[in-house]
Amino acid sequence: MTDWFRSITLLAISFVGVVVVTLGLAALIVPGPAASSQDGGGGTPVPSGAAVEPSATDAPRGLGGSLAVTGDRDATFVLRTESLEGNYALVGNDGRVVFEGQPVEVTQVSFDGLEFFPDPGDCTVTPQDVDNAVGIGFAELTCTDLADIRENGVISLAGTLGLPADRLVGRALPLQGGSVAVGDETWTFDHAFLITWQSPAVSGEGQGNYNMELIDEPQATALYFTYDAEDHRIGLIDIERDGEVLPVPDGACTLERTELGKQNPRDVTIELAIECAAVEVPGLGSVPISGTVVVDELGFPF
Repeated sequence: MTDWFRSITLLAISFVGVVVVTLGLAALIVPGPAASSQDGGGGTPVPSGAAVEPSATDAPRGLGGSLAVTGDRDATFVLRTESLEGNYALVGNDGRVVFEGQPVEVTQVSFDGLEFFPDPGDCTVTPQDVDNAVGIGFAELTCTDLADIRENGVISLAGTLGLPADRLVGRALPLQGGSVAVGDETWTFDHAFLITWQSPAVSGEGQGNYNMELIDEPQATALYFTYDAEDHRIGLIDIERDGEVLPVPDGACTLERTELGKQNPRDVTIELAIECAAVEVPGLGSVPISGTVVVDELGFPF
C-alpha cells in the first residue's frame, strides 16, 4: 500500500534527476550581495487548496566568488556559476572547483588548462558567515602548492566563496516530520518533503499524482497533498487508512505555512500547520484533524 504510493514520489524525483544528468543544466549565479528572501512566515490560515506563500524560485546572489592564484600562474580565478551535474562544483570561464561531502572538501581544481586533485590537507574550507535566510554560507578557501597532474605547473589559491549553506556546515534547521491528530489517533511522519514543480503524470485508475506524501508506515495511514506550480497552491486532497483512500473536500482544511529558513538557495524548510474541523476518514467517520509538520520544500533543481 504505502510502497506503491511511495513509488510515485520516487518516480517524480528520478525523472527530474534524469533530466538534470541529460541536459547538464546549471543555475546562473552572479556574485554579489545576497538578495532579500520572501517573507514566508505566519499569516492568516487559508483553505486547503488556496494560495499560500511559496519560497523564492530564483537563487539569491552570493554563490561563487573569486580566488587569488599565485605560483606558476598569477591571476584571479572568478567562479560565476554552480554545477549540479555529478559532484557539486563552482564554475568560471577559466575552470572549476569541485567539492564533495558535507561539510565540503575540495576534490578537484581545473584552472587555465591545469588539472589538480588535492590530497587531504592540501585545501582548507573555513566557514565564516552562514545565512539560513537565503541559504548561503561564506567560507575562506585556501589551497597550497597544488601540482598539476601533467607536471605543467604548481599554484596556490586563496579567497572567499559563497556556497549552499547545507553543503558548507550541514543541516542547521529542524528535521523533517511531525505528528497530526486524526480523531483520537496520532499519525506520526518521519519524512516530509514537497516537490514544487509539476510531477510526471502517472496513469491508472485511482492513482494519485501527489507532490507530498506524509506516510505513517506502522499504522498504514497517509495524508496526500498537491502543489500547483503556477498558482503556488498547496492542497490536502486525499486521506488513506487501512488501504482505503477518501478525498478531502475543497475548503475543508486550512494550511498555515511558516518559513523557518533555507538549506540552500533552492530548498526552504517550513512548518506546515494543518487544521480540519471535520473530514471523513476511512474507518473513523467524520473527525477533526490538527497538527504541525516540518516540511522541506524542494525548489526546481536547475
